[in-house]
Amino acid sequence: MADSPLLHGWQRLSNGFDVEFRHGIPVRLSDNGKALSFAEAALLEEIAALAGLQVRLGEWLPGETPDEREARLIVSGEQLAEVLGRLAKSSAAVFYDRFRKTLDREGIDWDTLEYANDFGKALECCGLGWDDVDKEAYIGGYVETMHRETRRLAALQEMPMVEPE
Repeated sequence: MADSPLLHGWQRLSNGFDVEFRHGIPVRLSDNGKALSFAEAALLEEIAALAGLQVRLGEWLPGETPDEREARLIVSGEQLAEVLGRLAKSSAAVFYDRFRKTLDREGIDWDTLEYANDFGKALECCGLGWDDVDKEAYIGGYVETMHRETRRLAALQEMPMVEPE
């Protein structure tokens, strides 16, 4: 995974739109109520440059304010493993924050529960259904990434930034 400083929150694009990131994954685009014309390809290219992930726009819907529109961002299904890797790092940060130790082979309950939760999130981020992907094909990489990240966090001896959901 390309470590992105954009873990959580909004990032302004050059045309005045904002992109919301969760766990380094772009999830939503806001036009901020600006009736701007934009080239969709250029917009998606800028988001991809920020996120390191290829996205497409979902349907534009009313936003939080009367003049604002928002669109869901859908990550390419070919990048499901990358999305799972980012979610694994987030789950590792939560584990390390709570228990102040690294994950090991005895953490099978945490591994199983977090993978099931994050797999569902990853499918949603990529616009995929449960029957579109072999769930078992990704668990090994996910668990290894999560365990490796807890070891990295422990070596830093700093508390990770954990964002509540």
